[in-house]
Amino acid sequence: MAEKYRLTANGVQRLSDGAFVPAVESNCDWQAYQAWLAEGNMPNPAESIDEAKARVWLAIKAKRDAIKTGGGKVGTKWYHTDADSRIQHLGLKDQARDIIAAGLPDSTRLQKLGQDLRWKTMDGSFIYLTAKHAFDIVAAVGDLDAMAFVAAETHRAAMEAAADPARYDFSAGWPETFGG
Repeated sequence: MAEKYRLTANGVQRLSDGAFVPAVESNCDWQAYQAWLAEGNMPNPAESIDEAKARVWLAIKAKRDAIKTGGGKVGTKWYHTDADSRIQHLGLKDQARDIIAAGLPDSTRLQKLGQDLRWKTMDGSFIYLTAKHAFDIVAAVGDLDAMAFVAAETHRAAMEAAADPARYDFSAGWPETFGG
């Protein structure tokens, strides 16, 4: 028989979606749980505090990692922040350094294959990249990473101190992402 529930202090946790079902007779989810028990099913034992903390910390880290790939904003444009894009950004910054070292202004457009480089942003529009853009994108990605780290560690500390770490809500306080 499938294990669909885990015991908690005040009810059960539905494992399919992580929802907490309070032990309230009028609650339709509690009634479904009671019917499931009547079929001879048994819930998983209650999660220990350490297990709950470890599970929630994994979820916080997953949120942090999703934020880090959710885009970086420079001015009014959002730039991709997945691993491949981050590597490309560093290459653009190298080219921008060469432009500045040659005494050209930071408004100089970057080039590839002898053509001004048009860069696709997350909204699907294209811009011509300048040396300043390259520096600003790398700085924005670094800021994003730092803000995501601080948010995750802040949530970790709050979760560790929570009376019920298993139910700690870490949905607020994260950096903005594209479309979010």
